[in-house]
Amino acid sequence: MIMAVLFHCEWEEGEQILQDLSAQIPDMDIRIWPDVGDPTEIEFAIVWKLPHGELAKCPNLRAILSPGAGVDHLFEDLDLPDDVPIGRLIDPLMADRMAEYTASLTLWSHRRFDDYAVLQSRKVWQQVAQKDAKDRGVGILGLGALGLASARCLRPFGFALSGWSRTAKSEPGVTCYHGDDTLAQFLGGAEVLICLLPLTSATRGILNAATFGQMPAGAYLINCARGALVVEDDLLAALDSGQLSGAALDVFDIEPLPDDNPLWTHPKVRITPHVSSLTAAETAAPMLAAQILQVQRGEPLDGRVDPGAEY
Repeated sequence: MIMAVLFHCEWEEGEQILQDLSAQIPDMDIRIWPDVGDPTEIEFAIVWKLPHGELAKCPNLRAILSPGAGVDHLFEDLDLPDDVPIGRLIDPLMADRMAEYTASLTLWSHRRFDDYAVLQSRKVWQQVAQKDAKDRGVGILGLGALGLASARCLRPFGFALSGWSRTAKSEPGVTCYHGDDTLAQFLGGAEVLICLLPLTSATRGILNAATFGQMPAGAYLINCARGALVVEDDLLAALDSGQLSGAALDVFDIEPLPDDNPLWTHPKVRITPHVSSLTAAETAAPMLAAQILQVQRGEPLDGRVDPGAEY
């Protein structure tokens, strides 16, 4: 039976995802928003930042799928149907890409290349004191698929790895913390903090003056999760005071980052344009197709989101 699928993804990769998805399930009737046709015919929605209220117009939805790792864009819709399962994309290639990004910046910070860049700009030949990896605490805030991939990539370097998550996790070579009552203890050992938390109502603004103050003086922040996890004014204050020695930021509350944002020119900030772990059409499309077929067969949906946790 031909199924109607609502599609909305305005990334550069969106068109390729659409083509590859059509090749995976040739008999799909793909409706590209806003050309929805009869919304009662739509059984599946593959959407990224669809205008709010549109999903509520589709009364026969069987699943809502995200073409990216995050689902916070869905929960921002106050009219999101509460009886339709939501699937997030768990793509090993995306996890590998994230691990490359976080490992690169962890090593950059650990080997103090920012300091050497400043010395080079002054034409100063000077060595900077260096810790060994075993003496460097690296904390991963969020131990989902991306966080665990980053931990496994960093493990061979011998860092003192730790991780924090909402629920209990276990990973060889990583000291694992969970629950709000252990967050301060976790942060206290994070000389490099890699933020990979999902954005939810509970995590919004979690990196703020209080949590920065719980980190070791001179700690380094790597955020490649969501910009709204960070209170930007508090971050700037922590950088200016020296509580943080630097920050590598791939995500921002407003994207693209406005020209007048002070992060652009802050000497302790490195900026990349949300590139840490881009969706790859060649791996995403088969996974999205597999999720659709799972629902059609009445099987459990891979990557099913817990609405209460919002991820």
